[in-house]
Amino acid sequence: MNTLPESQTRKPRLRLPLYGKILLWFMVNLMVLAVLGFGFMRAQFKVGLDWMLAGAGGDRIEQLGETLTNELRSLPDTEWVAVLDRHETQLGLTLALFGSDGTQKLGTPLDVPPEALPKLIDKRNADDMPSSKPNPGRNRDNRPPRDAPPKPRFMLRTANPTNYWAGIHLTLAYGEGAARRPLTLVVVSDSVTGRGFFFDAWPWAGLVAGGLVISALIWLPVVGGITRAIRRTNEASKRIAAGGFDVRVPDQRNDELGELATSVNTMAAQLGDYVAQQRRITADVAHELCSPIARMQMALGVVEQRGTPDQAAYLKKLDSELQHMAKLVEEVLAFSKADTLPEREVATDIEFTPFAKGIIAREAPDADIVMDVPEGLQMHTLKEALDRAIGNVLRNAARYASSAGPIHLQVSLHDKETIISITDQGPGVPPDALPRLFEPFFRPEAARARHTGGSGLGLAIVKRCIAACGGTVSARLLQPQGLEIEMRLPLT
Repeated sequence: MNTLPESQTRKPRLRLPLYGKILLWFMVNLMVLAVLGFGFMRAQFKVGLDWMLAGAGGDRIEQLGETLTNELRSLPDTEWVAVLDRHETQLGLTLALFGSDGTQKLGTPLDVPPEALPKLIDKRNADDMPSSKPNPGRNRDNRPPRDAPPKPRFMLRTANPTNYWAGIHLTLAYGEGAARRPLTLVVVSDSVTGRGFFFDAWPWAGLVAGGLVISALIWLPVVGGITRAIRRTNEASKRIAAGGFDVRVPDQRNDELGELATSVNTMAAQLGDYVAQQRRITADVAHELCSPIARMQMALGVVEQRGTPDQAAYLKKLDSELQHMAKLVEEVLAFSKADTLPEREVATDIEFTPFAKGIIAREAPDADIVMDVPEGLQMHTLKEALDRAIGNVLRNAARYASSAGPIHLQVSLHDKETIISITDQGPGVPPDALPRLFEPFFRPEAARARHTGGSGLGLAIVKRCIAACGGTVSARLLQPQGLEIEMRLPLT
């Protein structure tokens, strides 16, 4: 059973750009520093939750206390419960009024934990706090003057169950005679934010977002320079891997990335020289092999004329091997010359339909080939290079897949490109062989290629010929079976 390679079965990973990672870790660093700073301040200065009432949360609880004080002073004591319930419903929080001795006077019954009791005890004099008459020290709307000192406020956390208590001592008393006590308003919630009453997270979210934006702008020149250098090096590496040894990476930086760019440029230059030297050696060796092979074939012809019938079988086998060797040398020469096609050939206008029919008649005259070409299609490219590329692909398809069904040659125009697609219904190649299919001397099945006389250079020549025309070539497997070779050429 055929299995896909690991690279095709793995799930794609979420790609996070380097710039995003740096900003993310920067924000994590700030959060860690904030937590450590808060823990240090709390340990050194015994900071509790009262700091949450130093800002907008404190203003809200003081405003609530003022509102309740004004309303309750104008009403008899019997109607205070209804007012408290109305505000409790509006806020979605638990409200209660406690006396200065720590006992609850009005509101939803609460179990006062021991740690909350000291906060509730108020030592003020109840006789100085009217219950229903306006205070002479207040403004006409019965609100304290602007220069009035802030009322004592507190906030704490209790456990079992976890609740958060916030309170403020009111300028209001409750009761008659000796039972008359100054009141303290308590707001209780099961969350530290108090549904936004104690703590509003939106300003902090805005602060974090603003800090992220400002940090991004501050870090943009540094991180942008790093990512650009890495991106250029990555693109250059891909081009070098594809055989573009003339690529160079800007190396003006005076840091490690600059050194990396210099190393990549040196590597590209050395690889280019090495590959060029290897190509010259291959071409020279192939060229030099032509003469001895030709002489051997001539000598073999003479021997065949003078040989005995018993030697005929051996001479025929020797002739087959010489022909195979000559074909291999011919393809090596074609592969070596493919790089110089742009220098040796000038682009010409080609009427594609008769051009393709001539290639079919030469390379696959007996194959069932179906053409789908736009009427009157003309191309302006290197004729010899395109001829060799299409011919090699058709010859391979006819050799390995002609018995499986028709071969389709389709041409289409898309996004300023001419796309030539040749598909067959043969067995195709193993999935892991696709990335190496256009490498020189690579054969997915060595035994099959040897049996049919293949050298492993056919598709490598196709790639070089299409590159000489300024295009690209790729291969993909079809379902349930078959192989497609797609050649993309610039539309001129």
